[in-house]
Amino acid sequence: MTKPSVFQPVQTCQHQIKIKSSRFLADIFPIHSEEEVEENLKTVEKREYTANHHCFAWRLGTGDEEIWRVSDDGEPAGTAGNPIYMVLKGAGLTNVLAVVTRYFGGTKLGKGGLIRAYGGVIQEALPLLKKEAFIPMQLLSCSTDFEHSSLVFRLIENFDAELVDQTYEDTVTITLRVDRSRANTFAWELHELSNGSIKAMFIDDLEDQA
Repeated sequence: MTKPSVFQPVQTCQHQIKIKSSRFLADIFPIHSEEEVEENLKTVEKREYTANHHCFAWRLGTGDEEIWRVSDDGEPAGTAGNPIYMVLKGAGLTNVLAVVTRYFGGTKLGKGGLIRAYGGVIQEALPLLKKEAFIPMQLLSCSTDFEHSSLVFRLIENFDAELVDQTYEDTVTITLRVDRSRANTFAWELHELSNGSIKAMFIDDLEDQA
């Protein structure tokens, strides 16, 4: 069996180092949206409100679907956010936010020193980080009557899928997340079990029609 090459954190992690009286405090968070990035950044900034810099990098998804951002937060360009990001990417981590808070100790480190410090504190934190294999997921939406909704729930269980949302109005609308490599099979089996009456719509397809 092929070992996974991409991972995502499952818990927060913290680590710090001190270099020439400057303290570098790293916080690593699991994230699944840009909204979570903002929430966690605000948490760190509020907690460490006397710090000089809150530099960060985050990454969501992989390949063509990857989105990422970095910030040097007042440090010389390219000396903080990018080194953090490169360590995360080199470790095969996604769905992750890393924030490094710096308390300036009075001695300038130079660009090379800053790059080593910001990347180094994240590198040292990685062995402490609890993580799991990253499996690309696909969102599906299914609409049916109440009587046949049990078919959808049965397949969710059979495919180890995740129930995201369900609404009950004139019809039952069920949103779920399933391993992307099995999404087409899920949709086909649902079509067969319901004799064609229930169609699993890919969320991407629904967004394209909006």
